[in-house]
Amino acid sequence: MHQRYFLIITLLTFVFAFNLFGQTAAYDTVTVYDIQHVVDPASSEQSPLFGDTVVVKAMVMHYPRDLYVGARWATYVIDPDSFPKPWSGFFIIQHDTTEVNTLFSFVEPGMICYFTGVIDEYSGLTQMALLTNPVVPIEIVSTGNPLPDPLQLTTADLSNNSVAEQWESMWVTLSDVSIVNNNLSSNTASITDATGGLTYLDDYFMWFRSRFDDNVYQWPPTGTQLHVKGFVRHVNVDQYTVNPRTDADLEILSNPPVIHEVSRVPGVPTPRTDVTIYANITDNTAVTKATLHYSVDWNPFMEVDMTVSGVDTFMAKIPNQVDGSYVRYFISAEDDAGDFTTAPGDTSYEIYSYVVRTGNLDIKDVQYTWGYPNDASPYVGYEVTLRGIVVSDSSHFPGFFVIQQIEEPWYGIQVRDTYHSGLHIGDEIEVTGVIEERFGVTRIVVTDSATGLTLLSTGNTVTPMDVTTGQIKTGGPDAEAYESCLVRVSNLTVANPFPDSPSNFGEFTVDDGTGELRVDDLALDFSGNRDSTFALNDHIDEIVAVHYYSYGNYKIIPRTVNDIQGHTTDIVEAPVVSTFQLKQNYPNPFNPTTTIEFYLAKQGNYRLDIYDVLGRKVKSLLNGLQPAGAHRLSWDGTDDAGNLVSAGIYFYTLKGENFKQTRKMLLIK
Repeated sequence: MHQRYFLIITLLTFVFAFNLFGQTAAYDTVTVYDIQHVVDPASSEQSPLFGDTVVVKAMVMHYPRDLYVGARWATYVIDPDSFPKPWSGFFIIQHDTTEVNTLFSFVEPGMICYFTGVIDEYSGLTQMALLTNPVVPIEIVSTGNPLPDPLQLTTADLSNNSVAEQWESMWVTLSDVSIVNNNLSSNTASITDATGGLTYLDDYFMWFRSRFDDNVYQWPPTGTQLHVKGFVRHVNVDQYTVNPRTDADLEILSNPPVIHEVSRVPGVPTPRTDVTIYANITDNTAVTKATLHYSVDWNPFMEVDMTVSGVDTFMAKIPNQVDGSYVRYFISAEDDAGDFTTAPGDTSYEIYSYVVRTGNLDIKDVQYTWGYPNDASPYVGYEVTLRGIVVSDSSHFPGFFVIQQIEEPWYGIQVRDTYHSGLHIGDEIEVTGVIEERFGVTRIVVTDSATGLTLLSTGNTVTPMDVTTGQIKTGGPDAEAYESCLVRVSNLTVANPFPDSPSNFGEFTVDDGTGELRVDDLALDFSGNRDSTFALNDHIDEIVAVHYYSYGNYKIIPRTVNDIQGHTTDIVEAPVVSTFQLKQNYPNPFNPTTTIEFYLAKQGNYRLDIYDVLGRKVKSLLNGLQPAGAHRLSWDGTDDAGNLVSAGIYFYTLKGENFKQTRKMLLIK
C-alpha cells in the first residue's frame, strides 16, 4: 500500500473514531455468508438482511474506480475467512462520492476492512451501500494481503439463478471456453464450454467499457478458445456475467478469422436483382476459405464460395428472387490453422436477412424477427421508405413520433425527424430514412429535409389494439410484436406504484390479472412523476398508449393524461385485515413527502414514531386508540416542532400490544 494513503487513512480513522464509536457499535457485525445466503434462489434471491444496516469484514479485490458505476465508487470484495466457499463474494458501493470521509476512495486491493452500510438489491445484485449521512468510515484491519486464486467454475455453474446465485460477486476462472457470439447487446459476448452451459462476458470494468465506448475494442471473434478470469455479476433475473478486469484476464488459446463490416448491395432488394454480399475478413496468418450461406423461404442453406475483391474484402452473390421471398444468410471463414468462425456468431440467435419487394417495404418487413431471439431489424443501416398513419405526433414525446401502417402487431415504428413539424394524429405519411436500433427500439431516422417526408392524407383513424398486460409486459409472448403500436389495456389495478424503489423514475405497474405491465410518464403532457398519482390497488378503467421499450423493460407510454381513463382510489375495508403489517413507505427515497401504510388486526392503542440513525425520536405520527383495518399516513419531512429535518436515513416504528415492527426510509434533498 502507498505509504501516503496509509498515513491519511490512519489519521482520519483516528479522528473519526471518537465521534463514531457509538454509531458503529449500534450495528450488528455479520459475515458475507449471512448477507448473501438464501435457501431457495429460484424462489427468492433477496438477502435475508435486506434493508438492514450492518457491519461486515471483507477483502478488497480491486480499486473502487475500476468499475463502470457512473458517479459512484464500488468494489467487489470477498470474505477472507471463507473464500472460495459458496456465498463468500460480495459488492460494496458508495452512492455519494462527494463524501470522502468514508475513506472508501483510498482502499486498495488486498486490504481487509470493516464496512458499514445498508444491504440493498439492484437488479438482483445484493450489495452494501456505505453510510454517508452520517458518515461511518471504513475500518482497516490489514493491508497488502495477497489476492487469492480465483475459484474454478464452468459455464453450467452460471447458467441460471438456481445454481449461479451462490457464486454472485465471486472471483472466478472458467477454462477452455469458446466464444458463441461476440456481438450481443450491451457489449456482451456469450461463451460455453464442454458442459454445454451458456454464460456471458461483460464490460463492467472501465478498461473494457471505455474501449467499447471509443469503438477500439471487441470481444474475441466467435469460435475463439480461451481461459477467462473475472467477477460474477448478476445482471437480471436469470443472467449472470463474468467480468474480467483487463484483457490480461483473457488467455487466448486460438485465433480464428475476424469477420466484420458485412453489407449487401442493394440494401432493399427487388425482384430480378442479384444481391452482392461483402465482408471484411482478417486473420493473424491467412484466411484459406470464406463461404456465403443463404436460404430462401426456409429451404436448406446453399453455399457459395466468396472471392477476394479488395484488401481483406470478400464477396459473393445471392441470385435474384421473386417478390415476397424471405432470404436468410450468414458467412463462415477458416484460416490455415483450421480455426473457424461465423458471422453472425450464433446463427440460432440472429441471422442476416431481407424480404424481396417490388415496391416499398411494409413496416412489418422492418420490424419482424422471424422467430429469432435477437429483435434488431434486418435493415439496420439501410435507407428504406415506409408508409403509416401518425398515432402520436411530435407534441407527445420528446424527439420522436410514431406511425402505424395497419391495426396488427409488427406494423408500428418510431420516426426521428428533426426537419418537419406540424403533423397531427391521423395524418398518413410516407417517410424515407435510415433504420437504426436505439437502446433496443427500432426506428427510422429522416436524413433529408427535402425528400424525407410526404403528407399523403389527413383525418385517418387507427383504433388501439386490445391486449392484456401479460401479453406485452417484459417477458410477455407478444412484447416485441407490439413495439411502437397503439394498444389498449383495460380493467386495471395498480400493482406497484414504485417498481424502481428506492429510485423513482416516474413509472408504476398495472395488472389486469395476467401480469404486471409498466406505465411510463415519458409524455410531455405529464409533469413530475406520475407514479406519485397512482396508489397501490387503485383502479383504472383503461389506458390507451404506445408500446415502448427502455432500460430493459417493455412498457406503455400514454400520449396525454386523457389516455388514462377511469382512475379511482382504492378503498380498503377494515374487515379484510387479519394480520398486523407495517409496509414499506413510498416513494422511497423521497423528497419531501412519503406515505406509510399499515394494517391492524384488532382495535387498540398504537404509536407510529420516526427516529434518526442515532435512535432519537424525530416525529410522532400516531399515538392513541386506532380501529382495526388498513391505515395510511404521510410524513412531510418535519420534526415535532415543524422544522424540516436533514437528508439521511430514518426509521419508522409501529408499536402496539404484543406487536412492534420497524422499517427504514431515506430522505433526499
